[in-house]
Amino acid sequence: MKYLDQVKYTWHRYKEKLMLAFVWKLPKSIVYWCAIRLGTNATQGEYSNQNVTDLTFVDALKRW
Repeated sequence: MKYLDQVKYTWHRYKEKLMLAFVWKLPKSIVYWCAIRLGTNATQGEYSNQNVTDLTFVDALKRW
C-alpha cells in the first residue's frame, strides 16, 4: 500500500508542476479577465447583495 500511495503522490506533484508551468506562460490579460469573471460570477444571483471588497477568494471559488 505504501508504494501505491507514493506513486499517487508523485503523479499528483507532477501534474501540479505541469499545470503551473502552463499557467505561468499565460498572458496576463487572460488571467486578469479570469479573475474579473470569477468575481462577477460570485456576486450574481442569490449573492447579488455581496460587497465585492468583502468577498474572499475562497468564497468566490466555492460559489463558482
